[in-house]
Amino acid sequence: MREIQYKKFSWYTHKKNWRINKPNVCQFELTFNCGLHCRHCYSDCYNKPSYLKKELNTEQVKFILDKAYKAGIIWFCFTGGDPLTRRDFLDIYSYAKDKGFIVTVFSNAYSMSEEIVEYFKKRSPFVIEITLNAVTQELYEKISYVKGSFSKVMQGIDLILKACLPLKIKTQITKDNLEELARIKKFIEERGLVFRPSFDLHARLNGDLAPCNLRISPCRVLNLDGKVKSDCINEPIKDLPTKKSGSRQNVGKTSKIKNQTPNTVLFRCAIGGGDGFNIDPYGNTFPCTCIREPRVNLLKEDIEKAQKMVLDWVRSRTFTTDSKCKTCLIRESCFNCPGKAILEKGSLGTPIEWFCELGHLVASYAEAKKEV
Repeated sequence: MREIQYKKFSWYTHKKNWRINKPNVCQFELTFNCGLHCRHCYSDCYNKPSYLKKELNTEQVKFILDKAYKAGIIWFCFTGGDPLTRRDFLDIYSYAKDKGFIVTVFSNAYSMSEEIVEYFKKRSPFVIEITLNAVTQELYEKISYVKGSFSKVMQGIDLILKACLPLKIKTQITKDNLEELARIKKFIEERGLVFRPSFDLHARLNGDLAPCNLRISPCRVLNLDGKVKSDCINEPIKDLPTKKSGSRQNVGKTSKIKNQTPNTVLFRCAIGGGDGFNIDPYGNTFPCTCIREPRVNLLKEDIEKAQKMVLDWVRSRTFTTDSKCKTCLIRESCFNCPGKAILEKGSLGTPIEWFCELGHLVASYAEAKKEV
């Protein structure tokens, strides 16, 4: 059998499926259950017995995996909540591996056990992705809202590392852990891993805005890479001067941006491409992590038909108001999106000022760097 590099295989497969509108990547939320209740978590609102008891059972999950196999999906990401909290996790994971899926597992390591690690050593996932938001007990447990969670998470990470399993560690940057980022980065890099911070926070799936209140300022986001002088850190966003434009309000006059054509199509992101697929713990597929309607239940419909129904909805959406996003000249590089807007503002096309500020600041900085 001829061997091919994974990178080439991945690119060839994605490119082929883009052409035929066929999904090959699936993110499956096996459960909303999680041993932690993190302050910034968007799904913790469903981490309650009344919701958990409605989730798919083992046979229903396998039934959907069979449908995914038939549809030609190759990559599977098991996420949650924390999928490891399911008592049948190894049964489901084994079934997915037997199907030949390339499996990634998202977790927080709180529920990682010797049993799971021993099984992973025999049948390794493609990668395990852990979210680690603090490396001191006091701060970790302030964020997680669970006493004793820090030691369990550290034990889980140690189990993974000692087993030499493929591991990525991510960090969600919030007002809570901003001052501990250097420690987190050192902890991760001392273990031979890459520091992967993210500043992207959005409202909970039930519309609770608590996570949004934990966002650091846009100016501090840009400062994370040392791109802005240090006196910007504790100040409001200021206009960054350029040779041709005196402020970020004029950034649209720069040569790179003025050639962009405003587009009234609402979705400009990857979800309209048809490559990815989402499944929630109840067996529904839906447009994206933030947008849960329209939804189609896969216990009743085949994946191909369900995917078409969702994609038709996504691709037909246009702006229905005079939102400034419709004609924004830096929209292509903005961090705002319809999903975040529907959760935070109740409307797909409404701008979120925090993302607007960040987008203009980044654009202004880019122009200033290019022209100076």
